[in-house]
Amino acid sequence: MMVNYRYAGSSGILNGLRDSTVALATNQLRDPTFFRASVRRPLLFREALAALHAVVISDFKFHPRDRLAFKTWLEAQDQKFLAGLAVKGEKQRQRMRELEARLGELDHARDERLKPFYRARKEYFDWAYVQAYELDFLYDPVITVHPDEVSFEAFSKDESSYARVAVRHDDFEGAGDFTCGTTNIDFSARLHNELDRMRDYRKTRLDLGPGGLTVKTEGQDAHKEKKIDLPESWVKGFLQVQSTMTLGLTHFQLEPVDLFNLLRFLRRHRARVSPRALRYELVPGKRVRVVFEPWEEVLEFGRCSTWDGPKAMSVRTWGRERLRTLARLLPVAQKIDVFLAGFGLPTVYVVDLGGATFTLALSGWTDNDWTSGGTKFDLLSRRMQVSPGELTACLDGLKKVRRATDVGLAQDTGQGLEKTRSALSYLCQVGRAMYDLGGGVYRHRELFTEPFTVKDAVAAVQGAATAKPGAPSIGAANTQEASAQGIFTRGGVLITARRPVAAGGYKLTGSVKGTDNARYRPLLTADAEGRIVEATCTCTYAQRFGLTKGPCEHVLALRLAHMSRLEAEDKGGV
Repeated sequence: MMVNYRYAGSSGILNGLRDSTVALATNQLRDPTFFRASVRRPLLFREALAALHAVVISDFKFHPRDRLAFKTWLEAQDQKFLAGLAVKGEKQRQRMRELEARLGELDHARDERLKPFYRARKEYFDWAYVQAYELDFLYDPVITVHPDEVSFEAFSKDESSYARVAVRHDDFEGAGDFTCGTTNIDFSARLHNELDRMRDYRKTRLDLGPGGLTVKTEGQDAHKEKKIDLPESWVKGFLQVQSTMTLGLTHFQLEPVDLFNLLRFLRRHRARVSPRALRYELVPGKRVRVVFEPWEEVLEFGRCSTWDGPKAMSVRTWGRERLRTLARLLPVAQKIDVFLAGFGLPTVYVVDLGGATFTLALSGWTDNDWTSGGTKFDLLSRRMQVSPGELTACLDGLKKVRRATDVGLAQDTGQGLEKTRSALSYLCQVGRAMYDLGGGVYRHRELFTEPFTVKDAVAAVQGAATAKPGAPSIGAANTQEASAQGIFTRGGVLITARRPVAAGGYKLTGSVKGTDNARYRPLLTADAEGRIVEATCTCTYAQRFGLTKGPCEHVLALRLAHMSRLEAEDKGGV
């Protein structure tokens, strides 16, 4: 879909002798969003945004080397060799060598004469490349002003990394002039270069508003417009990230020196054979260890990483080179929280910077990015059916307080806890809310400029074709979910065992009659909020992919039966 941006000027920095102003131009086509305050620690603010820019421009996917120039040179050498074979006399060979030497002198003289032209052409192409690169490949970050923080969100160029910078209001002085809302900011390469010039001895002020650095022509309104062909996959990327963060993730902590040692090893070693993975070894009561494959080198983390889980586990993750984007945060980091989704599944790193947090969410591996549609982690989140009225009431309640826990929002809206949790999951899916993994709360965050109406809620719940372009529907939007809904509706699910687990969830086994009329034996573990933590099934899909591409239809059908029972228990006050 096409998304229009209009900026009254450009973002930039105004540097004085003793102070500087970071002016960020917001999108004028969205609701007014303002924030004006002085930055307490300019260096922390600089490094956080620099790490965000490092993620935005990163591209770790494999790209074959362009060998066109080499092939052209090789063909020229072949022609020269064949021409030399036809020369039989020594005088002719000597004459050919003299002509080749003279041709080399003429080529050198021509290059010297055309140097100014080549220099001017290079400057033009550099300028055109930057403009086209930012327009076609780098999307402007989404910025949201919350009552307690200001956040910046963006995807990497290869769309396998998601980054979020959240700076708390406590890290600003005079943060009383603000209006909560979501917008886009003009975040160009020029702004990044100017941010690198921020210093601690200059008092820095953040000015977020439509103005930015305005250049006005007499008689005209100054504005800068961008028209970006934004694919629907961009919105789906936010969906998958938020769905992953709401799962029951395995958590442990690292010290900054642990991440430094990990990155130093990766910088000094380059694997030329498979597997190229990080294998986290977690044993109850012991420090977490990471194994670098294929060398099987072991690095034991510090004391704060002691694992207190119920059982030992080993989790392999791929795409480890993407962690290099965190290098600039090491001098200002205080601790790092690591969240593992499972074998070959996404990993989330939350870096505590004191007055700010930096969240880096990595997809299962680089080629299996967040936005391609191959990942379906939203199916792992809770899927209890909600009505359009319940969905709208939940959104209105969240919009009123801007941030809330599921328990608090359930009390405010008067809806059951299970309904509220499902409605929040759905709102994250349609881009109207987000889950803050570091803070443990849901936040109101609008990805679209159009307001969310009752008509949109009906279209989303029913999966109608009238849904807003680019907004994924909540209903049966994919094959697995549609098949699971059909299996559950016609009574093809039998829960054979349902027993509680220590963490407050349930372990379920069942017998499911699939769409092919065959019987399958799914087994899943759901946490206290109904999210799938572990799952297996006897079907071919589950045996081949596991959970790396989302659960199979039989696991989803078993979870639907479980959620239906939870809803009945919630109504009965059990």
